Amino acid sequence: MIRWKIAVFEFKRFLKWKQELATLAIMLVIIASMSAWPQIKGWIDKDYRVAVVGDTMPAIAGYQFTRVGDDRIDEVQANLGKDWDLLLIIRAGELKLVGEKSTSWLEKLTPQLQRWHQQQLIAALPLSAEQQKVIDDLPTVDISYTRESLADEKARKLKRIVGIVYLSVLVTGFFASFGLMFTAITGEKQQRVTEQLLTLVAPREWIDGKIIGVSLFSLKTIATYGLITVLIIQGASLISGGTSLSIPLGALELVCMLGFLIMGILLLNTFLAGFAATIDDPNHSGRTVVMLLPGLLLGAVFMVMDNAEGQAMQLLSWLPLTSFSAMPLRVMSSDVPWWEWLGSLALLIGFVVWLSRASARVFELGIRMYGKEPRWSDIAAALFNRR
Repeated sequence: MIRWKIAVFEFKRFLKWKQELATLAIMLVIIASMSAWPQIKGWIDKDYRVAVVGDTMPAIAGYQFTRVGDDRIDEVQANLGKDWDLLLIIRAGELKLVGEKSTSWLEKLTPQLQRWHQQQLIAALPLSAEQQKVIDDLPTVDISYTRESLADEKARKLKRIVGIVYLSVLVTGFFASFGLMFTAITGEKQQRVTEQLLTLVAPREWIDGKIIGVSLFSLKTIATYGLITVLIIQGASLISGGTSLSIPLGALELVCMLGFLIMGILLLNTFLAGFAATIDDPNHSGRTVVMLLPGLLLGAVFMVMDNAEGQAMQLLSWLPLTSFSAMPLRVMSSDVPWWEWLGSLALLIGFVVWLSRASARVFELGIRMYGKEPRWSDIAAALFNRR
């Protein structure tokens, strides 16, 4: 009961409903502003005035092209920066651009003009309609599957998006826990609060309460950002003229994802809680960077996610240190037998139980060594219970 009281205290300690709602409202305003920004930018920015000497006229959004005669070249050059922003001369298959000075919009316009002029040159060649069609159109690719229908293929692509969102919110949960553990454990160690409370509460119950409370808050953060991401995807689909997207997850897939998510967050916080107790001052300790190691494990999964069916992803989906992020991606991208992800989840649960005991021993060692950080050999001995 004591560890649950500590867990509820830690969860309520960091959960501020008014701030949560304010943050959510601000993020929605930011998302709406970013969505509307291209339209606003179009209203604010003026069209750049380009004088064109040549027989053809490009048509590119954001630029106002006006044909002038050869006899006005000197006049346009003299008025660059005033009446004109750019002079474009098209002669003998070449483009000549004359501006007042180098600008970012000119760097953006140059490849657009090159592509436009290339199309003009191709159109001028004595090609038949069939030859022109071969140049303009990409070859048709007809993909068929022996075990999957087109509807299944579409559902699979949506599941892959869900897998990417899952991995992204997992990273968000890790960094949320990273900061909270410094406050919940290292900060209290500096004030010598934990040292006094350990005379009343067992170290295992104390650290378990911290881990569960911070994990609940991390899961709340993940749920918030996951909801925002889903709203963004749905909004983008509706704005682009599509229909509302439904997430094609079955009950087993949902159980798999939630199981690995909960155990993954507990694993990350168990590691962070134990190691945070060995740090005296996060601003000066060189060990702070060690707490970022779980980020490398998440990065390893990110690096192989483009081949979710490959052997590297299969290996990562069985290792307890990476299975919480790799296995859900495999399940979303391919057909993984239920016994395989259930076995991986059982391994992960067993590893979390062992790590929680080891972390409690490291936590007790770190808290009792105020003013001096334990040596790496002391941490290793506590980790494997060889003190």
